[in-house]
Amino acid sequence: MTLKEQNSESNIPLLVFAKAPIPGKVKTRLESHCSQIQAAEIASILLDQTLSNVCSVWPGDVFISTWLDVDHPSLRKLAKKYGVEILPQREGDLGQKMSAAFSERGYPMVILGSDAPHVSERSLLDAYRHLSSKRSVLGPSEDGGYYLIGLAETADELFVGQSWGTDSVLTKTLEVSISSGLDLLQLEPLQDVDTWDDLLFVQEKIPALRDYLVFEKLL
Repeated sequence: MTLKEQNSESNIPLLVFAKAPIPGKVKTRLESHCSQIQAAEIASILLDQTLSNVCSVWPGDVFISTWLDVDHPSLRKLAKKYGVEILPQREGDLGQKMSAAFSERGYPMVILGSDAPHVSERSLLDAYRHLSSKRSVLGPSEDGGYYLIGLAETADELFVGQSWGTDSVLTKTLEVSISSGLDLLQLEPLQDVDTWDDLLFVQEKIPALRDYLVFEKLL
């Protein structure tokens, strides 16, 4: 029996962090190989697949935490499809947004990026089990960042003074966690989707994405 099938007294929420798929505002690093509209459509596919993975496995509540436009038709469609609620993100940089999300929803809680559509069932269930035991977790990205963070207790210091979007984020996060006495258990690493090369790697694992790229003659 999986955790999804079990009745649990705890309900650890998971927030999928995403931008509304507005052309020119999302996945802009992909525009070296595609149009703004195509980049936005790719972002929607990535979010769809991420939600599909999470909602089929995660034992607790799942939310879409979004920035730019909480009423975007694409987000509303996905929220209805998966039966999840849309939450607005606070103003500020990524660290301020995550810190505010944890403060508002409480602990334990998980934040997962929408650029990790191929996150494994094992990583998700490991995160849930560790957090159920009051142990915080981190999912490292191969580009030097992280695709998932789950905190069992307040750790606002992890989100301050970071150069978000750079390859120093993971190292600094781990350094700060050690200096503050927070034990962050690391999940299996994952190559999240930031660049066109990342996208080409991931499309082999996601039929819907591959079909779109073929249809749009991007492969």
